[in-house]
Amino acid sequence: MKKTIAETLSGFGYEVLDRIREDHFSRLDEAAFQESVVGIEKATSALYEARIEEERIIQLLQKYWDLRPSEALYFLDRAKEKDID
Repeated sequence: MKKTIAETLSGFGYEVLDRIREDHFSRLDEAAFQESVVGIEKATSALYEARIEEERIIQLLQKYWDLRPSEALYFLDRAKEKDID
């Protein structure tokens, strides 16, 4: 059974709308991720500046932001670098 042009194109508008929605949500996800990173950086810097023991900072980052040890260490290293500047 052959489809007419109208039948073929009937779902096209929905496909375009779905793609626009996906792009929009992708941008929102990226913005939320970036905001989360900024929050982690600020908290790490504050803990480091308050002279909290480094191992404790890593534990707290893992607990409250669900970071892997390597990720927590990355943020701690960045806080140390900023403190040097």
